[in-house]
Amino acid sequence: MARFVSVFSCWLALAAPLSAVLVAQQPPAAERLRQQIVQRFVETYRTQAGLTAEQQEKFGEVFRRSMQRREELQRRQRELWQALEGQMRPGVAADPDSVTKLMDAILANSAALVEQARAEQREYATFLTPVQRAQLFIMWERFQRQIEQVRRRMGPMREPAGEIDVVRPPE
Repeated sequence: MARFVSVFSCWLALAAPLSAVLVAQQPPAAERLRQQIVQRFVETYRTQAGLTAEQQEKFGEVFRRSMQRREELQRRQRELWQALEGQMRPGVAADPDSVTKLMDAILANSAALVEQARAEQREYATFLTPVQRAQLFIMWERFQRQIEQVRRRMGPMREPAGEIDVVRPPE
């Protein structure tokens, strides 16, 4: 497992900056790269967890559906943070009502992300063993941390409207 994490970390560290360049230049290529990275994660998990054919089929369905919902929530979270940051620009008076609504929406969306994770775990529990679920949980958390580390090293980036936005909220 440690070997996998090390190899996967190196691979991700190389792939993520390339992905950022491709997003800025050719959005369809970046999307393909993102899909390849996620597919590689799924394949690695399936192998590491020793899923049966039936588990693999169910896992693929749930994982795709969950990723889609999670991406929607994360996109919404980024939009809300950007709007709040826009309200808080130095030298410009913030609209208190807008700030309140944005902060409430950010908290509600954060709660929705947590509920999404709970719902995923409930669904996975119907066909994965507790050990397999824990493997997925740990691998996914490490994967997310690695992505965040790469994003931090790359710094804030803004992309063309309508594309994936990788600007992160302040920490």
